[in-house]
Amino acid sequence: MSERRNHERHLIHRFALLKLANGELIEGQTEDMSIGGAFIKCDPNRDVNEGDICTITLILEEDDESITTEIYGSISHRGEEGVGCNFLKINSAYYQFMSIYYE
Repeated sequence: MSERRNHERHLIHRFALLKLANGELIEGQTEDMSIGGAFIKCDPNRDVNEGDICTITLILEEDDESITTEIYGSISHRGEEGVGCNFLKINSAYYQFMSIYYE
């Protein structure tokens, strides 16, 4: 699977909330993150399919400050422990948070 990735992944654990197009909410935690996506550990029995569009809400903590941000994405794959998400549109808060891992 790593051969499909465009960006290096980093082991970063943060709370994540996926909101699917049908309004369903799925709570989870990131296992790894990059500028282009994340693997989110969550209930594998949820009705999530590859290609589903979603909004990912992340709580990013940096220097004793918490920032909540939303990222528009899609489900790239589903596994026994969670889902992989491709980020289709990131914002400046997320980009700034991740930039420390790419210095």
